[in-house]
Amino acid sequence: MTFSLMKALAPQFSTFIFGLTILGTAAMAHAEGNSCLTMSEAGQADQPSTLVYPTFCSIPKRPTDVRAPSAFKAAVLDTRRSGVALVRATRPDTFGLPAAGAGAFASEARAEAAPPPPVNPQNVADAAAFARDARATAAPPRRPH
Repeated sequence: MTFSLMKALAPQFSTFIFGLTILGTAAMAHAEGNSCLTMSEAGQADQPSTLVYPTFCSIPKRPTDVRAPSAFKAAVLDTRRSGVALVRATRPDTFGLPAAGAGAFASEARAEAAPPPPVNPQNVADAAAFARDARATAAPPRRPH
């Protein structure tokens, strides 16, 4: 069940594809002649002033200052060992007081603690004199404009 129109267009379609193939090949040959890298008399490649797209030549070289995988592994293991040592040094029972030493510690702390200074009540006459002086020098607030 094919269309008769399809069979009739087959020779023209094949000719069209052939023409596109020839045109593409010619375009590729022209592009190869105008490549982005040209050779000078010295044999070294000259870069043109404007590159539209990056090339494989623009891939940077492999860095030399990167650690090897074994060095990364050693650093990770060293960090983990330091973490285990820190956890071991700060266990919960490290900072606790033994049951027998708690009473002695508390009595020493109470003996060393200085009591607060005594509270001196203010003299009533001094307070009355201060209030009298404050009233004498006080002025009413200014009115807003």
